[in-house]
Amino acid sequence: MSAFLRRASIAVAFALTLGFAAGSAEAAVATPATGAAVPADIGGVTENVRWVCGPFHCWWRPNYPAIWVTPPYARAWGPPPGPRCYWRRGWGGQWVQVCP
Repeated sequence: MSAFLRRASIAVAFALTLGFAAGSAEAAVATPATGAAVPADIGGVTENVRWVCGPFHCWWRPNYPAIWVTPPYARAWGPPPGPRCYWRRGWGGQWVQVCP
């Protein structure tokens, strides 16, 4: 029985050695070259984003017309923590941020 265990442990060690060698080779091939992926000019990527508020909700809207004025109470709010987050008016009149 010990000969069987010895062969099994040698086979497992050999398989693990091959597995680690193949895994590291794949990781080296799958790594992208970040130097070529960075665009040279990113000046045209910016867009006009603002909070757009109705009587009971405020949404974060990209490319909204510049004629819309952000209300004074919403000017200090930064960007939302998530893409579906918004502000809503609570029962006492205070604004509460909701992130579903």
